Amino acid sequence: MHVMRRQEEMKRLLLSFFAVAIALLATQCASGAGKESQGAVVEISQAQFKELVSDYTLPEWSFKGQRPAVVDFSAVWCGPCQRLAPILDELAAEYGSQIDFYKVDVDACPELSAAYGVSSIPMVLFCPVEGSPQAVTGLYPKEELVKVIEYVILK
Repeated sequence: MHVMRRQEEMKRLLLSFFAVAIALLATQCASGAGKESQGAVVEISQAQFKELVSDYTLPEWSFKGQRPAVVDFSAVWCGPCQRLAPILDELAAEYGSQIDFYKVDVDACPELSAAYGVSSIPMVLFCPVEGSPQAVTGLYPKEELVKVIEYVILK
């Protein structure tokens, strides 16, 4: 009897957990995740990149965002990309009120990746509101990325 009661309590606890998780996911989707990062790195698709950053199918760069952007081209299987992710999360938390932070999965977005010549990952694209974007390839320490943000984006 005691075991059955314990199992029922566990079921209720798990159902409550899943209900909260689903509610949080629904809230995130409804809030338009991907429009502005607001202190978080947001994964975006090729179509979202066209809307939020630049139409990569056009011959010339034209930034579409309201705020500068940092775009991380990476893949889930890439070790250096996984080590860079928490650094970008920290930067998004620090600069989130000034800069939008996005992530592009190169495997899910091959056309976009090819348009920007992504041949090695991680590649981070720094997009100022005015002027041309600048890219760095490889795993850089946070301090170096801050220098690029300050010099390229925030000038």
